[in-house]
Amino acid sequence: MKVSLLFAIFVRMRCLIILLLMLLSMISAHGQRFRVATWNIENAFDTVRDESKDDLDFLPHAERHWHSGRYWRKLRGITQTLAAMELPALVGFQEVENDTVLRDLTRRTALWSARYKYVITDSPDTRGIDVALLYNPKVFSLLSWHAARIPSVEHGLRPTRDILVASGIVGKDTLHVCVVHLPSRRNNDKSTRQKRTLAVATLCNVLDSLNEKKVLIMGDFNAEPGDEIFTDLSKRLVTMMPSERKILNEKRGTYYFRGIWGYLDHILVSPELHKHALGKATECRFPWLLRTEKQIPHRTYGGTSYLGGISDHLPLIADFNLEN
Repeated sequence: MKVSLLFAIFVRMRCLIILLLMLLSMISAHGQRFRVATWNIENAFDTVRDESKDDLDFLPHAERHWHSGRYWRKLRGITQTLAAMELPALVGFQEVENDTVLRDLTRRTALWSARYKYVITDSPDTRGIDVALLYNPKVFSLLSWHAARIPSVEHGLRPTRDILVASGIVGKDTLHVCVVHLPSRRNNDKSTRQKRTLAVATLCNVLDSLNEKKVLIMGDFNAEPGDEIFTDLSKRLVTMMPSERKILNEKRGTYYFRGIWGYLDHILVSPELHKHALGKATECRFPWLLRTEKQIPHRTYGGTSYLGGISDHLPLIADFNLEN
């Protein structure tokens, strides 16, 4: 690698570290705002073969040529985005391959200065993608966590992602957090609908077992506002998403498919937590997350073609005041 390129990377990392440290000092000085985020980071795989998972498409010599240069570029882009979001106290990730990816992200990029900790599921999903939660231990003191298994295999279906359930202390209260990545609606056939029904039923069982006042659910639901999967959830939770058709018809959303924007990613909260919400959830539209010519998510791959972006989803953030 040329010396000039190394120097440029060093300068960029140094500036980002300084920015992160400044943000940390601002957060401690203005601790009343509690920001959460959720983001599907599109196939965040490492570059090493996992014999137990179907990760063959994301290896250096595969058709996509997923090598270390592209891997670290993606992690630096995620770091830049979290810094621009002013380092949320909680970040729910979807499509993370394993612990290695999160360790590299939180320990081997400029994000190390934020001192995030994390938990990640180990789902039976055949592709090996999981959900994870990054948390600031100074703001969210983790008490416990576990993975709730969706009984797909027991019903003769392919396994899917677990639901991550974490509990922690924020201020004087306990906050329960669930991070989800529900099964896709692909083909919308009987098995797909059954998997989604099982996933929602599992999530409702988790909510009933918590039986607590402050609950936060976030993630990729693979469903837009008004989808039938929210029928049972809406009896227990309040959505943080804009739902007016006028807004949804505009160029708003976290996902763009075949010329249409939509909100596949959601943040839902218990009525008690909703009292502390500071407005609706909003998607982040930073320039580097969008393809300039079309202003749509700048994804990492289009099929097998490398596009150089971070994700095909935009991150979603929501703010709360949990001081009291």
